[in-house]
Amino acid sequence: MKAITAFLLLAGPVSAYELHEWGTFTTVSGSDGVLLTGLEREEAPLPHFAHSHLGLENGNMSRENGFGKGMSRPVSGVTVKMETPVIYFHSDRAFDATVKVGFEGGTISQWYPQRSGGEVLPVPPETGEELTPAQRMERMRIDFAKGWKGSIEWQARVLSPAESKEAILFKPGELQHWTQPRVPEANVVQTANGEKEGFLFYRGIGNFDPGLKITVGSDDTLKLSNQTGGVIPFIFVYEKQLGSYTRWKTLKTGVEAGKAAEVKVGDFTVRNSDPNVLDAAELFGHGEFNEAVYRDMVAGLKGTGLLESEARAMVETWWTSYFGANGLRVFWVVPEAKTAAILPLEVSPAPDKQVRVIVGRSEVLRPAKEQGYLALSKGTAEHEVLNWQHLVNTDRFGMAYKKRVEALAAAADPKTTAAVK
Repeated sequence: MKAITAFLLLAGPVSAYELHEWGTFTTVSGSDGVLLTGLEREEAPLPHFAHSHLGLENGNMSRENGFGKGMSRPVSGVTVKMETPVIYFHSDRAFDATVKVGFEGGTISQWYPQRSGGEVLPVPPETGEELTPAQRMERMRIDFAKGWKGSIEWQARVLSPAESKEAILFKPGELQHWTQPRVPEANVVQTANGEKEGFLFYRGIGNFDPGLKITVGSDDTLKLSNQTGGVIPFIFVYEKQLGSYTRWKTLKTGVEAGKAAEVKVGDFTVRNSDPNVLDAAELFGHGEFNEAVYRDMVAGLKGTGLLESEARAMVETWWTSYFGANGLRVFWVVPEAKTAAILPLEVSPAPDKQVRVIVGRSEVLRPAKEQGYLALSKGTAEHEVLNWQHLVNTDRFGMAYKKRVEALAAAADPKTTAAVK
């Protein structure tokens, strides 16, 4: 603590500055609008230097914890994956900063640079019982459906613009989605252990309702019901079918609190694909660049207060995930009051201006897709069994799809108690 105090005293008093932030709440819902559990799987592994709770590394090899790829601590009840919130500082001089972020309903599982405080995950006490490794691991389980309250704190120095230009941010083992959030206008942030980056980064998982309920009717009409308590300023509906089409719809005026909007299939802008040019690049989300989608999304984010560079950084960081994968998804900006309720932020000294843009990424299952999954789960042919198992076990949202299929099977035959294989 003495070292941190001495370090922080190096900077002088702060002048007015701005704080900007962007990130994502990812969810999956059935056509009935019910959020599904099973969102703990990682899509974009972090580099080895990122920090995390023991057992929640989920994709990176943590130098202090020694776990490998995959979340090794059992978790359940996860309905939301909070991805890549990054916090930028825009100041004309250096200053000391204390940043505290809470997480109502979830844990902040990964972060960089090293934090100075925050939540500590519980460890079950030793009881003297003879337990198998599997039993010991099960006792470590965190069920987020029972409620959770996470937090993180940084004590750091925000470098001056001149110091920021001279700072070396390169780190061996960097990945593309790690470097893309860096923007030239932001100050570099450095902690007492010497770690520095162009932003403060954190991730997490939890169980809560971000507030936009999305249902899909039998005619494929989407109903977007705003239950956030505030105005949703921007909504972007997107659907991709590899080798067939890409279609999207921008709701530039958003949806008022307590109101709903409908989007019909005929309302979409459509770009048909050439089935003769489907190749490996498109299969892995690296196919033809859709400039219209890029510009619409960037414009929507910029309209909520982000700088052009910040909006582009967000879209480019998540381009493959957002727009390269099959499926129907709705992107929407969470009202700032709702963001503050879920992720309460306390910064000292307080910024002169604060912009927080958390994007809800809502993956939505159409009725036809659900019935297709249900039929596949019931299939007895070898290829059907293997395809269903592969989807459930390897797809990022496979566990959520299985939950929806189980619910559909139970609704069709309430007497059936057997779990979907």
